[in-house]
Amino acid sequence: MMWVRSFILHFKKILLFAAVIIAVTGVMNYLYVDDTDAFSRYVLHEFYEETENIDRLYLGSSHVFCDINPVILDGINGDNNFDLATSSQQLNTSYYLLREADKKHHIDRVYLDLYYYCMTGEIGKVHDYRTIPNSWKVIYQMKPSLNKLSYMLGLSAPEYYYMTFLAFMRYREELFNPDYVARIVEGKQSDTWKNYEYLHVTPGDKYAMTNGEKGFRVYHGVPDPGGFCTKNEEVAAGDNPMILEPESLEYLLKIVEYCKKHDIALTWIGCPISDFLLITNGNYDCFSEQIRELAEKYEVPYYDFSLCKREYLDVSRNEYWSDIGHLNTDGAGVFSPFLGKFLLAQETGENTYDDCFYGSYEEKLREMQEEIFGLEIVRSQEYGQFMPDIPEEERDGYTVYKIRPVTNAAEGNVEITVKVMEDAGGEGSTKLPVIREGNDAYVILSAHEHGVMRVEAKLRDSAEVANWAELEY
Repeated sequence: MMWVRSFILHFKKILLFAAVIIAVTGVMNYLYVDDTDAFSRYVLHEFYEETENIDRLYLGSSHVFCDINPVILDGINGDNNFDLATSSQQLNTSYYLLREADKKHHIDRVYLDLYYYCMTGEIGKVHDYRTIPNSWKVIYQMKPSLNKLSYMLGLSAPEYYYMTFLAFMRYREELFNPDYVARIVEGKQSDTWKNYEYLHVTPGDKYAMTNGEKGFRVYHGVPDPGGFCTKNEEVAAGDNPMILEPESLEYLLKIVEYCKKHDIALTWIGCPISDFLLITNGNYDCFSEQIRELAEKYEVPYYDFSLCKREYLDVSRNEYWSDIGHLNTDGAGVFSPFLGKFLLAQETGENTYDDCFYGSYEEKLREMQEEIFGLEIVRSQEYGQFMPDIPEEERDGYTVYKIRPVTNAAEGNVEITVKVMEDAGGEGSTKLPVIREGNDAYVILSAHEHGVMRVEAKLRDSAEVANWAELEY
C-alpha cells in the first residue's frame, strides 16, 4: 500500500506542477501575445461556436475571406457555407483546419483557394522559420486536441518548439518593455477583443475592416481615385519562376488524400486577382499550368477565376477592389453570386459556363481590348543611362523616376504625361519633359526641389486619361 500512497503523492505533485505551468503560461500569453488585431481569432472563435452543420467549407488565404461571402452562397445552394480562411494561409494550415472542421461537422464539399503567393517562393516553404509565424497565429487560436498537437509537432524543427508551445516566447524581445505590455493589456480590455469581434482601422482610411458572418470580412475601402498605383524604390529584378514548392505540394496532396478517404468532394479554385498584380508579378501561366496538370492527375476540378471572361464575370472596375490583390465587400457582392451559380452548374452538369475561361493568362491579355491596369512609379537608379555626362559623385543631386504603365497595350500605344503641380490637386502645373522607352517613361528632377508630381497615362487613340497618380517628391 505504501507504493500506492507514494504514487498518489507524486501524481498530485505532477498535477500541481502542471497547473502552475499552465497558469503562468496563460498569464504570460495574456500579457505578451498580440492578437488584438488578429482576424484568425475572430474566425476560429466563430467556427467553434457554429452549431449548425457546415456543409461547404472554403479554405485559403485572405482572398477567401475578402472575396467569398458565405451568406450569399447560403441563399444560392441552400447549404451552410463557411469561410475558414486566414491571412497568408499556407497549405499545411489548410490541411489541419480541414481536419479540425471534419471532426466537428459532416463536411460535404471543400473549396480550396490556391493562391500562388502562399505556394511558391519562400512562403511556400511551410516549415521554414521565416514562414512559421503564419501558422503560429492560427495554432494559438485552436482548441487543444490531438490534431492541434500534430500540427505543432510537424510545423518546424525541434529547436523552435519552445516558441510553438510557449506563445509568449515569440515576443521575448518585449519581456522587459512595460509600454508594450500596457498597450497589449489595454487592447484586451476592449469590448471588441472580449467579444471576439474584429476591428482594424488604418490611419487616414474612412472605412474600417470588420467581421461579417461565417468568416467573411467586411471592408468598403477602394483604391485611390486614379486607379491602381504602386510607388516605391527600384530594386534589382529577381527571378520569379512561380514554381510550386515541394513542401506545399506535400500538403496539397495530403488534402486530396484526406478528402478521398473521408468522402469529401474537393474542388480547387483561384479567387480573382487583379490584372495589375498578375502582370507585375509575371509568370502566372507557369503556376497555373502546374495546378492544371495536378488537377488532371488527381482528378480534382480546378477553376481559376482570374481567367474568367468578362462577359461572365466582370470585376474590372476599381470600385470593386480594396487594393491590388483583394476584392472589397462590393466586389464580393459581384463574385460570390457568380461563384455560387457556377459551382451549382458544375455539380448538376449544366453547360451554361462551358466557354467561361480563357485557356491561359497570355491568351486573356491577347484577346482583351488594350487597356491600362495601373501605374508603377519607382525611384530609378539608372543614372548612367540618362545622365551619362554627370559625374557619379554628383548624381545624388538628381532623382530619376521611372513610370511604367501596367498594360496589355502594344509598345508605343500608351502616352505618359508628367506635370509638376503647385500643390496636390492644384490647378497650376508645369509640364515636364519625359524620356520614352517603349511604353515606359522617365523624368529627371533635382533632388533639392520639392513639390507634387502628377502622372497621367492614356491609350494613344483615347481622348480620356485612363490612370493618374500624384506623388510628392
